[in-house]
Amino acid sequence: MELVTDSTNDSPIQSPLRPQPAPLAVFSDFDGTIAHPDSINFLAEWFGSSEFRREVGMKIVSGELSLREGILQEVAVVRGTFDEVLCLLRSHIEVDPEFPPFAEWCHEQRIPLSVLSGGIQEVVERLLEPYHLPGIRIVANSLQIAEGRWSLQFRDETHWGHDKARDVLEARAQGYRTVFLGDGLSDRGAARNADLVFARAGLARYCEQERIAFTEFSNFLEVQQELAGVLKGQNALFDN
Repeated sequence: MELVTDSTNDSPIQSPLRPQPAPLAVFSDFDGTIAHPDSINFLAEWFGSSEFRREVGMKIVSGELSLREGILQEVAVVRGTFDEVLCLLRSHIEVDPEFPPFAEWCHEQRIPLSVLSGGIQEVVERLLEPYHLPGIRIVANSLQIAEGRWSLQFRDETHWGHDKARDVLEARAQGYRTVFLGDGLSDRGAARNADLVFARAGLARYCEQERIAFTEFSNFLEVQQELAGVLKGQNALFDN
């Protein structure tokens, strides 16, 4: 308790302390959010065709295929060793230049940062490896290669293959205020369950349709500035 002195008789009066806000935990999608273009879509076009990728995408949107089934079809056309395909990806996939400084800032602020991806764990790890990011947690699907053919071992049994909402809900249960960043279909469940959502592209349109409160963003510097304001008590995003 905080002690306050009554000016009339100088007797101490007990005043309740202001409660401290819960700590933040940040979760970000990878493909289309941290990295551009989407690595799975890129591989589907490179080893298949643009028409093949669009056809799979349309079937996912229509419900003919689950996201899990669509990703499996796209990954199945990839041929080559992991190192060969990784070299290809490194030549064409760009990491948002503002993401490494954002990850460093989260580490300095002791904010847990997790990358939640519906893509390939080993690919995400290797594309981020050159940046030597401290304390970052990567959660994605495991790669399986047999006789040059690619497949995935999904993280869970859901139609997503990786239900990102589970990680967000677990953090909330541990007392964190959860922040989620994303852009696409696989991010919808996490956006529905996060305390604060930063969205763009398809996820922003979905949030508008479903009346989910969100902040639109272009890069990670914008997100860092918003969260810095939250930590200083100068930003009421969590009150929206």
